[in-house]
Amino acid sequence: MAPMTTVPLSSHGCRTPARSSKMVGAAGGHVRSASVPCYTHPLLMHVDDQLLALRSWTSNPGQNPLSLAHVRALLCVLDELLHLPLAQAALIRGGAAAGADGLLDGFLVLADAFGTFLAALVALRQHASELRAAVRRRDAAKLASAARAQRQVGKELEQLAAAVARGAARCARASLVSSSSSTCGSAAGELEVARTVAEAVNNTAAASASVFAEVGAVADAAAALASPASSSPKKRLPPLVNTSLRSNKMRPTSEEQREAVALRKLQELEECIGELESESEKVFRSLVQTRVSLLNIHTPTF
Repeated sequence: MAPMTTVPLSSHGCRTPARSSKMVGAAGGHVRSASVPCYTHPLLMHVDDQLLALRSWTSNPGQNPLSLAHVRALLCVLDELLHLPLAQAALIRGGAAAGADGLLDGFLVLADAFGTFLAALVALRQHASELRAAVRRRDAAKLASAARAQRQVGKELEQLAAAVARGAARCARASLVSSSSSTCGSAAGELEVARTVAEAVNNTAAASASVFAEVGAVADAAAALASPASSSPKKRLPPLVNTSLRSNKMRPTSEEQREAVALRKLQELEECIGELESESEKVFRSLVQTRVSLLNIHTPTF
C-alpha cells in the first residue's frame, strides 16, 4: 500500500501541498475580472493554487490514490479566505448571496459523506481483522462471512462515491445558477467569490469520490485475494493491489503463497484504514467549520 502524502504545514497548522507556479487563469481555469476588489489578496490567489493542485491530483493521483492531503489543504485556506472582511462582504451582497443555500447544502452533503465514510472505515477495519484471523485459522465459514461483509462495505463505498459527486455537483450548480440569475446590481467580485467557493465544493466532491471508490476497490480486491480461488470472483485489481502481484515471484502459485499474500494485503489495508480515519476526521471537521463560517456570514447578528 502506497504511503500517504506528506506535505508542509501552513501558518495555521494545516498541511498544504506545494503551490503551483502558475495561476488558475493562466492554466485554463476561470479568469477573474481586474475589477474584483480582492483579486490581489494572497489568500484568494492561494485558493486558486489549491484548486488547481486538487484538480491535477484528481486527474492523476499517481502513487497516492488514497491521500486526502490536497482536500485538507484546500479546505484550510478556503476557511481562512472566508474570514476576510472583503470575502464576507462579497458573499452577503447581490447575486452572491442568492447562491448561499446551494453552497451551504454542498458542504452539508460533503460533511454527511465523510461521516458515512468514517463509519465505513471502522467497519472495514473490523472485517479486515476478522478476515485475517479466518485466513490464519483456515476457517472456511468465517472466511466466507468476513469476505462477504468486506465486499459489501466496498460496494457501499463505491455507491457513496457516486452519490457525493452527484449531490455536491448539483448543489454547486444550483449556487452558480442562483448567483448568475441575480447579477443585477452585483459587482463582478461578489460573484467571483461565490464561484470560487462553488468550485471548492465541486472539486472537493470529485477528489473525495475518487478516494471513496479506491478504498472500496482495494477492500473488495483484498477480500477476493483472501477467498479460496474457486470462490473468488475474477475482477480487475486496483493499482495498489495489482502492483505487488505483477512480478512472477510475487504471484501466488500455491495455497500457502496465496494465504501469505492475502495476509499481507489485509495487514496493509488495516494500516491504511488507520491513516485514513485520522485524515478523514480532520477533513470532516474542516468541512463542518467551513460550513459554520458560511452560515455565520449569511446569518445576521444583532
